[in-house]
Amino acid sequence: MRAVCAIFGVLAIYAVALCQGQGAPYPFRAVIPQPATFSWDQANPANVTLAQRNKFTFQLSGIKSSVVLKDAFGRYLAFLFDSPYDVPATGVPQITTLNVQVQSDDESLFLGVDESYSMTVQAPSSTIIANTVFGALRALETFAQLVDYATNMTIAGTPIKITDAPRFAWRGLMIDTSRHYLPVPLIMHILDAMSFHKFNTMHWHIVDEASFPLEVTQFPMLSQKGAWSPRAIYKASDIKSIVDYAYLRGIRVVPEVDMPSHTRSWGNGYPDIMPNCSKSTYYGTEPGLDPTKAQTFQVISGILSELSQLFPDPYMHLGGDEVNSACYQEDAALNQWMQSHGMGANYTLLLQYFVDNVKPIYTTLKKNLVCWSDLVYYSDTVDKETAIVQAWRARGDAISLTKLGYKTINSAGWYLDVQQPGSAHYAWIDTWTDFYNYDPTVNMTAQELSLFVGGEACMWGEAVDRINWDQRVWPRASPLAERLWSPSTVTDINNMAQRMVQFRCQTLVRRGISAEPITPDWCSYEF
Repeated sequence: MRAVCAIFGVLAIYAVALCQGQGAPYPFRAVIPQPATFSWDQANPANVTLAQRNKFTFQLSGIKSSVVLKDAFGRYLAFLFDSPYDVPATGVPQITTLNVQVQSDDESLFLGVDESYSMTVQAPSSTIIANTVFGALRALETFAQLVDYATNMTIAGTPIKITDAPRFAWRGLMIDTSRHYLPVPLIMHILDAMSFHKFNTMHWHIVDEASFPLEVTQFPMLSQKGAWSPRAIYKASDIKSIVDYAYLRGIRVVPEVDMPSHTRSWGNGYPDIMPNCSKSTYYGTEPGLDPTKAQTFQVISGILSELSQLFPDPYMHLGGDEVNSACYQEDAALNQWMQSHGMGANYTLLLQYFVDNVKPIYTTLKKNLVCWSDLVYYSDTVDKETAIVQAWRARGDAISLTKLGYKTINSAGWYLDVQQPGSAHYAWIDTWTDFYNYDPTVNMTAQELSLFVGGEACMWGEAVDRINWDQRVWPRASPLAERLWSPSTVTDINNMAQRMVQFRCQTLVRRGISAEPITPDWCSYEF
């Protein structure tokens, strides 16, 4: 008899009872996100182990070579074998070869790239089949998570068969490097952790009110006067290193330079592009860029043109959120300009003017717009064919945006900085259950769902830096990886808790991610 499951049954945290029968092998107890469909032999299950490192090989077929997979084979060989505490079991069959068959030699990474794969796990040879190298990358991660290091590197229940593909194309994590500068090695560390979860988009909120840590050669005073320190500036070489590092892990990097609000740091170097506002405060009355000045758009064009050269992805995030008109109201020259241009005191028209002057810059650079949802409520010229709108204000906003015909990604209900994203919890770490339980597509029509591209967890940087990043983000963001990858029917929170305990120890902690525990347990890799 072969057990086939697309949905786990209800499990207590350490139980191993599965969907068809008690005591069945449970090879997926540390796998996140859960594959779309899988099966294992329940009647005659075989435990296998990996051969020793010097006898285990990856074999690539279907294409002659791959830059992405050459790098990945080296990484995963280290992931599988580099802990001195892990010794393969004896007396059981060994997997000596992992065959990786890839159909296409096109290694282009873009939104919607095929990440599907199928896999058969058995000794002595296991096989991955994928259309692209990025599907093969996702399969390598699943294979590595099947290895149970608590039982001497065994894989239970073979032969195992998996057919898998992501539910959504945009599966992201937003990082904020303005409130606190994040060193380049930390960003690479974040990218590693993202790849362990099959996240494929890093939304990089580079600059904001607090600091401008981005070097712009055409306008050097932005970072010289706007960064926290000369040591806290991302140069072109830093960005290239990060983008290249992300690419090898199948992760797109989408930059955001938020505007016209959240721009106080710009004014440190170029005060003439800011409104005259004596009552400006950090929160509540934040100054926005002055759209009446030609220099404002010269600076914007300079920033975006340099970003377009550094970030190959066709999408760039404009921001567009939380524009407060209080500073505009105080600036006499700005209001006189509005009067002379037929706007009266309608600041929505001023913001529309701003958008209408930024859009041609995007067109010239051949970039597609991403924006926070605020922008579409003060501008009616966001292109529904090419733009993507990010819902964030309230649960249900994703439905509202798709009803309006916008391609949408969701972050509402998925803010990692919020202490009570849903229900109140005694323990901070338990907020992961709110993230897991919220699916923004519930109650969407088929037409609305066709416009829903995916989503992001957002880690705003007011209270995180290099010291506490891992503990604030992981494994609280892990459930979102599953919500965005796995089928909508995967909702068993008890089962997720069981897998998170094992995944946190055997994948995250074992590979150097200082993820916070969610329950009392023993993880030997901490010591």
